[in-house]
Amino acid sequence: METLSPLLPLIGSLVGVLLTGAIGAATYSWQERAKRQTELTERRQRLYEDLNGALFGLILAKTSQDRRRILADIEKGWLFASDDVLAALFSYMDIYDRHWVHAQGDIQSLIQADEAVRREIEMAMADIFLAMRRDLRATQISESLAKDYMHFYQCGMLAGDPVEIAHQ
Repeated sequence: METLSPLLPLIGSLVGVLLTGAIGAATYSWQERAKRQTELTERRQRLYEDLNGALFGLILAKTSQDRRRILADIEKGWLFASDDVLAALFSYMDIYDRHWVHAQGDIQSLIQADEAVRREIEMAMADIFLAMRRDLRATQISESLAKDYMHFYQCGMLAGDPVEIAHQ
């Protein structure tokens, strides 16, 4: 034991350095993981804000060029959207595409004229918005509540063409 006593301060220092290094590495790893998660959440938030605008823009789009541009924006969801958001988005796009054919490209006029189509599109959008919300934060909003509150407004999506209204 006497031969080890001069080494004890060195061993203690070495253990202290190793312990400090391990704690530092663990802290760094935790901070980097938290930073990556924050960045991913921020990317998803920006993506979902853009998707929100694109979904409404797709309904309002009148030209095939506008629709192609908006669809390209929607397809960016593949990069960062959660699986639940993608599933809701694909379901919406199936509904939109089916009605687009029936409406000959004028979805806005169709939802203004046909309440059943309007409700189907509103419910599909509610699914997307709720999936986005759940992906970004814990929420108390239920599916039924989201669907009760999701609707197009008379002063917005259901309003007629502003030029047409001005001439009336």
